[in-house]
Amino acid sequence: MIASDTFVKFARRMAATQGCLYMAIAETPNPIRDLSEQALQVRIKAMMPSIVDGLTLPPQEIERRLKSTAHAQIHPQGVVRSSVPI
Repeated sequence: MIASDTFVKFARRMAATQGCLYMAIAETPNPIRDLSEQALQVRIKAMMPSIVDGLTLPPQEIERRLKSTAHAQIHPQGVVRSSVPI
């Protein structure tokens, strides 16, 4: 998945609702709107290692790398959520 830094936590939580706790996310700074082609190319090159890892690493390695990050993004410390859907 590709997301701007503003939406990474939201993307991780949405992926978790679908059972994908350890979704590989290539992150880029926000905003991306109105960037020149050259600026976009720089951002793409910066994300390429994350994209390649997400497509080629075994799921166990992705989970190992993302375990603490994913947990912190899905269940932030100090935030209480209802366990009963509204």
